[in-house]
Amino acid sequence: MAEVVVDFDVATHSLRALNAAAYRLIGIAACQIDKRDGRYICRLTPSGQLDADSLRSRYLELVTDENVRENLHAKTEPVRNLILSLAFGSLAAQSQDTP
Repeated sequence: MAEVVVDFDVATHSLRALNAAAYRLIGIAACQIDKRDGRYICRLTPSGQLDADSLRSRYLELVTDENVRENLHAKTEPVRNLILSLAFGSLAAQSQDTP
């Protein structure tokens, strides 16, 4: 099987997103990620289920998905923290009121 090489700019893609996308390809391909000259070089070795073009497309889709997930997580973190603090603050107040 032919190796598929995909590279990403370090400034626009996180290693976490690339690793998460690679993890989601387990069973379909192996992935090695190296950092060189401000780029992440991802070498995908298919296990035989996908051709090179399909594997490249699938990996790009997964990386995009992981990047969107990271952005949503960052944007919604303040609201999540507020909800948690209100919930736990309410529980703490209730436990102090109980004799």
